[in-house]
Amino acid sequence: MGGPVITLALRSQEDVLLTRRRARDLAGFLQLGAEAQSRLATAVWEVARIAHRYGPEGAVEFAIQDEPPAAVVTISGIAHAALTGETPGEALDRLDLAKLRQLVDRVEARDSEGSVLVRLTSALDEDAWLPGLTELSHVLGSLQRHESGEAEAALNELRMQNAELVTALATLSQRERELVALNRELVDTNRAVTALLAELGQQAQELRERATGHASFLGALTHELRTPLYAVRGMTEAILREGGDRLEPRLREDVRLIDGAMEEALDLVNDHLDLARLAAGREVVRVADVHVDELFSALRGIVVHLPRSPGVTVIFEELNGVPKLRTDGFKLSQILRNYVVNGLKFTERGEVRVSAVAVDAGMQVRFAVSDTGPGLEPTDQTRIFEEFVQLGRPAEVGELRGSGLGLSICKRLATLLGGEVGVTSELGRGTTFTATIPAIFIPGSEDVEVVAEG
Repeated sequence: MGGPVITLALRSQEDVLLTRRRARDLAGFLQLGAEAQSRLATAVWEVARIAHRYGPEGAVEFAIQDEPPAAVVTISGIAHAALTGETPGEALDRLDLAKLRQLVDRVEARDSEGSVLVRLTSALDEDAWLPGLTELSHVLGSLQRHESGEAEAALNELRMQNAELVTALATLSQRERELVALNRELVDTNRAVTALLAELGQQAQELRERATGHASFLGALTHELRTPLYAVRGMTEAILREGGDRLEPRLREDVRLIDGAMEEALDLVNDHLDLARLAAGREVVRVADVHVDELFSALRGIVVHLPRSPGVTVIFEELNGVPKLRTDGFKLSQILRNYVVNGLKFTERGEVRVSAVAVDAGMQVRFAVSDTGPGLEPTDQTRIFEEFVQLGRPAEVGELRGSGLGLSICKRLATLLGGEVGVTSELGRGTTFTATIPAIFIPGSEDVEVVAEG
């Protein structure tokens, strides 16, 4: 049954501190959590402090409400000036009801016999156990009589306030770090989407500008091969997404295998189209300022969605002294993306690490993608960038199929930008692919059309 438990007068600063302790005691007896206890105690202390600041007529009543269950603290005898600010004083010496509502579930303020009454309510669980009023009043009264007049009680309360402040600051710091991480992820994703849209727009524009028979052939091939493949994959994904749980296990596995085969076929067609586009006629290099930190940020937003083994992480190293480049950022991004995709395919556990360093006194930048995969034989390292080369132990090839064109495309793109690719590897320890790109693009062939974009 609900009702008042104990009433305390606000005659001194010590009384103000003790009301805070009684509020926390009441919340603890009613089984509120540690954070809720601190919130109620802080709200009660704030109102009691300001009530005492404006006059010695204040009182604090602690009560229990049974419908709905709640802890209720009523502070009475507060001067109107505490709300209106009519009496000169610091801003911290006036009641801020909006801030109080951030601490407890309900705040009420109303006139009562020529003064202001403030009621603070902290809700309890619907099935919360409510102690008897007599027993609770006796316990709180005993605590109050024992602690009243003791300087040590005030000191302990100050210590408790300090501990709660430290805990609150730690919580705020953790939340700030989480917000920073979330904001960075959103920025990376936004840059990735922007980069992909710009790259798609560039490729679409290049295709529209090609008026040769070869361009017509590529367009026809795109339509004839990719359209039905996308259609089949769309149907298999819809089956798995909307009705996969209702399929028999063997039939569901068959649909999953069909979906995987369509994905591999699409990768193969896209790689062939990229290679044919590079080998066909006059290539366009769109030169613009490329900031490597923004390039890595966009790439981070892309690779986070790439398939990988559960135990594999992608790490982007910090950049130190890497200059701004004047080159084709889209083609450079494609090189790094192919390297990362290749590393994720062949790495079952460990990491894929992306880095960039300035070389040749800042005249070039060497990009590297290292993995902890199975590594390469020395003889395989000499032909890994050739077209249609697929390497790996027999047990791996069936699982890690591809077109064998991704790395050869990287080599062609790096050469187009005036750079070169490389590889170092050790069996059982992993592989590192590099692309060394000039900081400033200089055309090396008449077949390359250079477009400056800023």
